[in-house]
Amino acid sequence: MKILMLFFLFFTILTFLYIEHLKLEFIYALTNSSKSLNIELVSINSSFISDGKFLIMPDPYQKFSSLEVSDNGLVDSNKTVGIISLKDISNNNYTITQKASNNNYLPNTISKLVEINDENPISRVLFVNNFNFKSEKSANSTPNSFIYNAKFVCGSIRGDEGPLRPGHYDTDISIYNKQNYPITLIWNTVFNNSNSSNSMLNTVNPKQSIGLVCKDIKQLANLNPHDTDLLEGFVIIQIDETNISSGTKQSFTNEPVSIQVFYSANALDSLPQQTLVEKFVFEIRNDSTGKIPKSFVNKDLEVLTSTNLNSIVPQDVKIQKILSSIYNLTDIEIKNMGIVIKETDLGVGNMIDDHAISLLRLSPE
Repeated sequence: MKILMLFFLFFTILTFLYIEHLKLEFIYALTNSSKSLNIELVSINSSFISDGKFLIMPDPYQKFSSLEVSDNGLVDSNKTVGIISLKDISNNNYTITQKASNNNYLPNTISKLVEINDENPISRVLFVNNFNFKSEKSANSTPNSFIYNAKFVCGSIRGDEGPLRPGHYDTDISIYNKQNYPITLIWNTVFNNSNSSNSMLNTVNPKQSIGLVCKDIKQLANLNPHDTDLLEGFVIIQIDETNISSGTKQSFTNEPVSIQVFYSANALDSLPQQTLVEKFVFEIRNDSTGKIPKSFVNKDLEVLTSTNLNSIVPQDVKIQKILSSIYNLTDIEIKNMGIVIKETDLGVGNMIDDHAISLLRLSPE
């Protein structure tokens, strides 16, 4: 009888433990296995997009600090294109960032935050991608075409009528053919506050260059050749595959030419000249005016002055003029000073110059 009672008690305990175990598994299933995250990728017209890739932080399965998932990848339980489903994930706050889309769409770079908990076991995140118009254009645009806009400034400014300072301005547009076959380019000029010129054709031989300068531009403006007034605008240069010379069937895989614009400005009417410089070492022996600093009297002094070629001027006169202008001396006062020249030297000074240059490489549109 006692053995039977013990067996019944033991069976009762096992049954209780088994029921509690089932309860725990049920609770775990409710709190964990049913939690999921759905990431949907659509276009602006609401159609699903393939090839989506996303970065999830932290890792929903707590294996790494982050997890990268792909549409129809290993962890995607939903094989529908454009929908990524992650099952049996843990409670947490997740940051989801799109990493890629297919080539016809631009990824959405704005990250999204999602919270998974017992009250919100299933979450849906939507990413909307815009069309990649550049990709669509490159796929459909035939033939390839390159357009360059070169700013030009030609002529002179004599007053303060514009943003440029008075001076003489020039522009040189150089075009180098990088291809192994001739290229024909079309160019025309658009003048500021005026009409456009007729189009011109120029052929550039392989690995050679041509130049367009202010003289070429002014010819299209129908101006007087001797007119030096400032002329501004743009030179529009166009190259496309239909204008390849010699009828060769070629296509541009890269930019076919290299175009650089050289700008120069000079504020002088004449070319810069070298200047002769004289150095004098002299001594003032007497100063009755009191205008010369006492520390300068009976001391070796040095002065530099410019001189002209083929000019005859007494050296002491040059020093007298310099002292008179600095210390406001009269002719009588300067003559009464005892000025002794001890040493002279002659050299070439810096060039008198007032010009600026700049170089710009053009990029095609």
